[in-house]
Amino acid sequence: MRFRLLPLPVFLIVAGCSMGRVETHRPPAPVMRPMPEVFDCLRERRLALVSAHRGQKDPMAAENSIASFAETTRRGPIFIEVDIARSADGVLMLMHDQTLDRTTTGLGPLAGYTYQQLRRAWLKDGKGAITEERIPTLEEALIWARRNGAVLQLDIKPGTPLTEVLEHVREQRMENQVILIAYNLADVRNFQRAAPEMMISASGRTAKEDAAILAMANPRLLVFTGTKEPDPAVIARLDAAGLEAITGTLGAPGQRLDDLYLADGNGSEYADLAARGVALIATDQPAAAWKALKSADRDGTICLLGVKQ
Repeated sequence: MRFRLLPLPVFLIVAGCSMGRVETHRPPAPVMRPMPEVFDCLRERRLALVSAHRGQKDPMAAENSIASFAETTRRGPIFIEVDIARSADGVLMLMHDQTLDRTTTGLGPLAGYTYQQLRRAWLKDGKGAITEERIPTLEEALIWARRNGAVLQLDIKPGTPLTEVLEHVREQRMENQVILIAYNLADVRNFQRAAPEMMISASGRTAKEDAAILAMANPRLLVFTGTKEPDPAVIARLDAAGLEAITGTLGAPGQRLDDLYLADGNGSEYADLAARGVALIATDQPAAAWKALKSADRDGTICLLGVKQ
């Protein structure tokens, strides 16, 4: 089967020539506390931080885009969730879908192209408009996050070797600025063995797996409660085990909690999540969530950096 990339618009070729310029006046990145201390602080003080799903400031922005990351974090410290896939020649790239069609100017599976071929594709935003940005590599995202004081949640797609992801993380000295996303008990155990110094977002496939994760009581474990209103009994069990909750308000348009929370224009429910014990809110509307947390004095920046913003 043949795959092809769409021709590049002339204005994008010209824009690409300016990429790679050295920034000479970059402010120093903020110094973060160790992540287990950050999340203990959030849980104990009933504060929360925000994680931008696929790095978007809102659903109309480009996914897994460093330009989107910069815009998303411009208003304050927000975690960035990214998806990691592997090119045909083994380069780790940021891409959610198996195929390029929806989010880039390319066609076909990402795994069918080499890195150099993928560099000919351009990202599209949530409206389908072509941007001036190429598909980023994991290395580029890690470098950006290290320089800008961001935390990356790493969603490692099937076929992407964990060892290669960890090699990049350690090479960029980002052990304290990543969270590995595990979808089952086997992944949790594998991640703990391979990366005991890194945070893990854990979720089980069954009640038995959930109980086993809870019993680990590992201070580097976070527990994903799902994309519905969190069960107070679950939060209570996490509190008793000294573990923190991540809740997703993201999802399909019209069905996600984001849409419900913002229907009245104020988003106070995000602050309610923090008050109920959710430490990290994974959302498609990070700017609105952060604004709501700040308005209710539930913003956890003080736990992350030791200062208020």
